[in-house]
Amino acid sequence: MRVMTKLFPDVSHCSDRVLMVRPSRFGYHKAAAESNAFMREPVMDEAPIALRGVEEFDVLHQVLDEAGVRVLVYQDTDNLPDCLFPNNWFSWHQPVGQSPTLITYPMRNALRRAERRASVLKSIEEFTGVTPNRIELESLEDDDEILEGTGSLVLDRTNGIAFACLSERTTPRALEIWWEHTGYQTVSFDCTDWEGNAVYHTNVVLSIGRKVAIIASEMIRDEKERDRVLGKLRDTGRDIVEISEIQVTQMAGNALELRTKSGDHVYAMSSAAFSILEPEQRDTIESHSRIVHAPIPTIERIGGGSVRCMIAELGSDSVPD
Repeated sequence: MRVMTKLFPDVSHCSDRVLMVRPSRFGYHKAAAESNAFMREPVMDEAPIALRGVEEFDVLHQVLDEAGVRVLVYQDTDNLPDCLFPNNWFSWHQPVGQSPTLITYPMRNALRRAERRASVLKSIEEFTGVTPNRIELESLEDDDEILEGTGSLVLDRTNGIAFACLSERTTPRALEIWWEHTGYQTVSFDCTDWEGNAVYHTNVVLSIGRKVAIIASEMIRDEKERDRVLGKLRDTGRDIVEISEIQVTQMAGNALELRTKSGDHVYAMSSAAFSILEPEQRDTIESHSRIVHAPIPTIERIGGGSVRCMIAELGSDSVPD
């Protein structure tokens, strides 16, 4: 098939500009929970859950801001319960020698599709000072083909490799069409949780930094597939941090390396993820990038996502890693 564009290598693997969407009414989304085993139905009223969601959002924003990451905060006004996970509906690509490209994605649930808003895109343009090229894939929803951004895709931005575990939210045909548009090599695999369910998003079991990769490889049950994924990661020269299924339940895989305004690097994760890491795992990560973390237990339990899900990358001002 013809590759339309080659959207790599990026000018930097790690972004120093990000988008976060502050929720107006964070809460439990029953339809989304059908394919997300990390979500827990609440026993308390909606109002305190919504308040805690905003409070936890603000804490994470403060942690990133104090670390030196440039954060665009978009205030939601549409009462969308999952809006604070914007990385699922768009991705930003800034390939060397090209103008940036923004890709919008097909989403599994109807309420989540409402998160794709022109007002958010306008805010991104104003923040970055760039009107990016656009690739719009949301029409794939008409054929029930789904690919939920950098939830479905964990990217090696400099080597042009995309890792994706297949699920209801990451279908093979949508992944193939994404490849046709980007030229990335795609590495797909099956990954199941402790109950035998397909893991809903790749970014809860895999995180790729500049020089380290965090992976729950034991959840890739097929040995040949596991070896293939690990081999591809090792071929890039990264240190591998293996995490367990128990650590995945505390979102240890849902982390993201970012660059600060001063050019330093931080690895952002939740306090639950940080706490469950073993000392040697932390040491390996921090040999390359300082860990920063924030407590977001309500968002993790009710929303089924963590820090990486809350951050949508917006590239950089071309400062090299």
